[in-house]
Amino acid sequence: MDQRILEFIGDLRRAELRISPSEALDALAASAEIGLEDRDTFRTALATTLVKESRDLPTFDRLFDLYFLDLEALGAGLKKALGPEDPRMRELLDRLAAEDGLQMDGLTELMLRGEGADMEMAIRQGGEGTGLERLMYFLQIGYFSRRIYDKFDWDSIERDLARIMRLLEARGLDPGQLARIRNYLDLRLEAFRRMIRQHVERELERRAYRQGEKLTREVLSDKPLFALSPDEVAQMKAVVARLARKIKDALALRQRQEEKGRLDSRRTIRQSLQYGGVPMEVRFRRRHREKPKLVTLCDVSDSVRNASRFMLQLVWSLQECFSRVRSYAFVSEIAEVTQAFNTYTVDKAIEWALKSSSVDYHCRSDFGYAFSRFCRTELESLDRKTTVLVLGDARNNYNDPQAWAVRQIRERVKGIIWLNPEGQWGWGIGDSVMPLYAPACDIVKECRTVGQLVQVVDQLVHSWWRRGR
Repeated sequence: MDQRILEFIGDLRRAELRISPSEALDALAASAEIGLEDRDTFRTALATTLVKESRDLPTFDRLFDLYFLDLEALGAGLKKALGPEDPRMRELLDRLAAEDGLQMDGLTELMLRGEGADMEMAIRQGGEGTGLERLMYFLQIGYFSRRIYDKFDWDSIERDLARIMRLLEARGLDPGQLARIRNYLDLRLEAFRRMIRQHVERELERRAYRQGEKLTREVLSDKPLFALSPDEVAQMKAVVARLARKIKDALALRQRQEEKGRLDSRRTIRQSLQYGGVPMEVRFRRRHREKPKLVTLCDVSDSVRNASRFMLQLVWSLQECFSRVRSYAFVSEIAEVTQAFNTYTVDKAIEWALKSSSVDYHCRSDFGYAFSRFCRTELESLDRKTTVLVLGDARNNYNDPQAWAVRQIRERVKGIIWLNPEGQWGWGIGDSVMPLYAPACDIVKECRTVGQLVQVVDQLVHSWWRRGR
């Protein structure tokens, strides 16, 4: 069972649940203490030790049901398949084994007296070494069922059952009773064979679920943001949250490694002179890095609203990586929406920023006017530790681009990173003024998908802010 729990934890991790080695050990200890008699208690114990966030519970429950089937329901299904219990038949078989000293194969014993849980465990053990890890398609179910089936000594079972029937016939049972007993034994064998196939089907469902989740994330991560349906936007919120956690975890690991510092050979040698040149005290060179400041300017017009939604979610999920984060939304007018994130949850704050701020969401985009207003009101708050992250398609509706405002912002900050949700093929065509803004930017990236957005933010967190000016 410990091995099964560890396999379950492995699949949870592949589903992007964060589970540390110590939490895995806690789960093993809790399951050993509680046991498997009460399935609901067992589920609660694993959930308590392994799940940190409520949004991960549906994934946990789905995988739990695939790994740890309901043994009571299995037993009830088995009894239904076997038909009504016949106590006299079971008593007769028991007396036969006791009085005649009948020695039976272990699997035969399981066929005659085993419960659903015992049969499931025998099938699971029989499946080891059959290559079930290669199970990927529905058409393979019969092949792998046969491989597990062949692991059992069915000839020995048939010999035991034939011997039982001969002994019963010698005891003078009439043909009707013998036929009923043989039918009971055949039903047990058929139920066991059916359980083998059901076991393979569950293994396929478990693998298909994992691959399906991965494929869905990959497809949606590469789908243009403007083409996402409302249901897909809801799915991508969870994907972006998981990606943000991965970025934070990777950054935390790197920061812990950096805290150790690098060996300072000069100071180490100088310190060792008092010990005759033997380096008794090792000295390290540590470099203190300050967290950066981040200002985001998001175009929230209809054409790029999905991109702004995910960028705000990603940036504010990573705000621990920055000393300060301020966010602004604009179409033509520009308004700060930072206060919403200090008041509401991230999801509610994003909805407020995209729908309820003082910005006129129905006017025509005017990047030049928005940037000039930002310069006049917020320029003094910027400094060399600040990075400005702009998300917008630079479609200015033939208004004055006022590129001077972007140049002034650049003179005050560490750098400007511009993410454009439109393909590069459209930059500079029609009312696009991207070529006028790009020279004042340090990084200009196409950002048409969530995957591209995550790559840029990952670069911002792990690389860009570590550079000097």
